[in-house]
Amino acid sequence: MATKKAAKKAARKATKKTAKKAVRKAGAKRTAKKAAKKVVRKAAVKRTVKKAAKKAAKKTARKAVKKTAIRRAAAKKTARKAVKKTATRKAAAKKVAKKATKKVAARKSPAKKAAKKVVRKAAATKRVATKKTVARKAPRKPRAVHVIPEPAHITPEQALANTRALLEAKHAHDRETPAWQHIGEGGNHVPDPGFQSEEARMKANELHQGETHQSAIQGSIGATDRQNQGKRDARG
Repeated sequence: MATKKAAKKAARKATKKTAKKAVRKAGAKRTAKKAAKKVVRKAAVKRTVKKAAKKAAKKTARKAVKKTAIRRAAAKKTARKAVKKTATRKAAAKKVAKKATKKVAARKSPAKKAAKKVVRKAAATKRVATKKTVARKAPRKPRAVHVIPEPAHITPEQALANTRALLEAKHAHDRETPAWQHIGEGGNHVPDPGFQSEEARMKANELHQGETHQSAIQGSIGATDRQNQGKRDARG
């Protein structure tokens, strides 16, 4: 009986210990869960704070942009108003100037009309005076008529003698040698085309022989010209 009681007590103690341990573990789990929940809440709070800060920054930026836009619009309106005012002032000044010019022109027009009338009167008086002077002048003398003299009449014998003289002159001209046949007989002698002297001819022949005995050009003339130019550049 005693052994059974001791076994029961030991079993009770063991169950109590296990229950306590389980309770402790459950408490630890609860505390861990609570701590995790606190961390999650803190993170959520931080997120909400960040979101609120972002929203506030965006709102402030939008407000600043709106304020700058409003200021720019106000500045544009003021500039437009100033331009309109200056335009209206210029238009008014132009109108005033036009009116003044019209008044001056209206004032000048009667003076011009009076001057024109005076000029017309003076011209009319001059015309009348010139007409009177022309009428008073002496009449012109008639021009002398140039009388062409009549040709002198010749007799038939004189005409026949003239024709005979002309025929004799023509026959004498035909018998003479033409002038173009006398070209080269006298006057300056034109030298034959060619060399001016024998030395010049020999020198030209030597140059020609040298050119004919040159070596063949292996390529185009432009290539040899470039080679010679390169040699000259190397010398310089």
